Amino acid sequence: MNGDADGIVGRHGSEEDADAVLRTRVAALLALPAAEVLVGRSCPRCGSSGHGRPWARARGARTEVPVSLSRCGPHLLTAVAPTGRLGVDLESVAAVARGWDEELVLHPSERGVARSPRERAALWARKEAILKALGTGLTTEMSSLREDDAEIVDLAAPPGHVAALARL
Repeated sequence: MNGDADGIVGRHGSEEDADAVLRTRVAALLALPAAEVLVGRSCPRCGSSGHGRPWARARGARTEVPVSLSRCGPHLLTAVAPTGRLGVDLESVAAVARGWDEELVLHPSERGVARSPRERAALWARKEAILKALGTGLTTEMSSLREDDAEIVDLAAPPGHVAALARL
């Protein structure tokens, strides 16, 4: 695992179990055995525990530890912090180029600027990271947000990819 953003972000292979990675990272943060950390998912739309926003907390605790994750091809990106709300996203530049829709992604105040495919992908990753930090995911339209709505750090990413960490 390589770290970014002062140890908040970790890069992993997609073959790794995301829940196990989050459990291990949260356990290290809280100085607990991994068996004392519970992890799961919660969908803000349907309430399912089979998918949705990841969560983690120490066994017996009510307060969750802020966590986020993103998968893209053979890559898994995780973020864990002691406090605050955070979101992380990893995107393929080529995939964003194929699916780019200015009206879907850009706030009206951000439209009309020429951007390279890499800049578009970076903007997409920043917006998704904000949505994850909000806890709503794509139930909130990307175009309703501006980059300035959160503290964003662009992260080192594998070749052909971009990544971002948002903190609220």
